[in-house]
Amino acid sequence: MKFLNFLFLVAIISCDKKPETFNQKSIEENCFQIVKVGKETPKKQYVEPSKEDILQNFPKHIQYKTLENKGNFEGNLDFFNKETEKEKQFIASPEYQTIFKDFISDLPEFQYLSKQNQFALAKNKYGLWLIEKSGNQKAKPYFLGLTQNAFVNYDFNAPNFTFLSENAVHLSGSIVKVTRLSSFPILPKYEVIKDNVEFSIPLAEVKKDSDQDGYNDLFEQFIGLNPTQKDSDDDGLNDFEDANPRYASVSSKFSAMYEAIVDETSPKTHYSFTEVLTDCDYFNQINPKNRKFLFYNTEEQIPIKEDVLDHFFSVKYSKISENKFYPNTYDIDYADQKGSGSISAEFINGKWKISKKTNLYFGV
Repeated sequence: MKFLNFLFLVAIISCDKKPETFNQKSIEENCFQIVKVGKETPKKQYVEPSKEDILQNFPKHIQYKTLENKGNFEGNLDFFNKETEKEKQFIASPEYQTIFKDFISDLPEFQYLSKQNQFALAKNKYGLWLIEKSGNQKAKPYFLGLTQNAFVNYDFNAPNFTFLSENAVHLSGSIVKVTRLSSFPILPKYEVIKDNVEFSIPLAEVKKDSDQDGYNDLFEQFIGLNPTQKDSDDDGLNDFEDANPRYASVSSKFSAMYEAIVDETSPKTHYSFTEVLTDCDYFNQINPKNRKFLFYNTEEQIPIKEDVLDHFFSVKYSKISENKFYPNTYDIDYADQKGSGSISAEFINGKWKISKKTNLYFGV
């Protein structure tokens, strides 16, 4: 069975700096719809990377070499549907529960794929992880830092399948170029750059956690945290425990509004976040109680932001508009993979009343 690793090809870069602030604009300009006279600053156009760019910027911690007689890349809809169905059946099987019982008990938020000695190969929305379970110690996950351009394949049921040897993770697959064909969530276009390759990642590089905060360096670099500082935003909370680890929370009227809009009750997770792209400080300074968030501004260059397939930042929010007809009422438009609509927020007696209206369904 083959696993489709839909993550990003960007160099895993150091993120020692805190998120930049936009001093050239006021918080009102970044947060509110303001009618301006004159020309708007043109938006930067997306430049699609070439195959040469993809190879040049391939993550430095991953080595690859060409294999022989390993089959060719398949990227058609029938293939994806068959592989997805096989994966679902395996995860729903009693065999799955038996093999990964101890791992599931410690970390139910992952989907497990294969087991070798005290290690398991697993995935979440960010991609592949190596998870170690030694004796009675709690299972420990390590992000592998693979990208969407690393198409990984392996067979769950192959009796001789292994993913660890010689102190490194070894996985076979292809290096591909991924192009989104539509704003709707449909299968993208894949072009093979290098077929039949083996990806190798040193185990020491995978397990490296420089600041000992609970996230390995590869994961912190991918999501834009500081791998050398336990508390990336200097708010007094360890990144692992912080529900908003990239920005220190600030109490304000409009931060409370955003909290009321997005901080819905959800299962507790440590290794999965809700990602939001915004230049509004009121938004990125929320203090969530129910969910974990990662906020990014539009100018930062962070690996996770190279989101070709909308696995992240799947909900888009407009700036705030003051309602002309109702006092103390503000409107925000939104769009997600299911449709689009509007959010109305009314400030009454020091509290926010939120109502949401969906205007368009995409039928997915």
